[in-house]
Amino acid sequence: MAEVTLDANVLVAQLDGRDALHVRASALLEDLARRGDRPVLLDVLLGEAVSVLCRRARERKTDPPSLGTVFAVVRAAAAAGEIRFVGVEAERLFDDILAEVEHSGGALNFNDAFLVVLQRANLIDVVATFDEAFGAVPGFRRVS
Repeated sequence: MAEVTLDANVLVAQLDGRDALHVRASALLEDLARRGDRPVLLDVLLGEAVSVLCRRARERKTDPPSLGTVFAVVRAAAAAGEIRFVGVEAERLFDDILAEVEHSGGALNFNDAFLVVLQRANLIDVVATFDEAFGAVPGFRRVS
């Protein structure tokens, strides 16, 4: 059984039934459960996902994501102690994170580079993501 950190794009796709990757995200999460892997929610990625879903709810004219459902899921995860708070690590790892963003030529955003640095520091294990930019990061362990 492995711990698998869920990237924001997987969280968004799972919570927004109209997302182009919704079916793929659901299948990925079902596969993780079948293997006995434990999904890990990071505070910074959950915040990113909520922000994306809020923007979609505000901008989408037809069938926006249900923010009530999003908030209920996030609150339930928090109440169950299922959110790992790693944002505080950004201060200590800041230079390394920026170096990863720079090294990628901007292909990795700040949170993506944070995942790379957290994994290298053995603070997280495998990452479930649909972001292909991670493919260019040597040794990065991901599932999709």
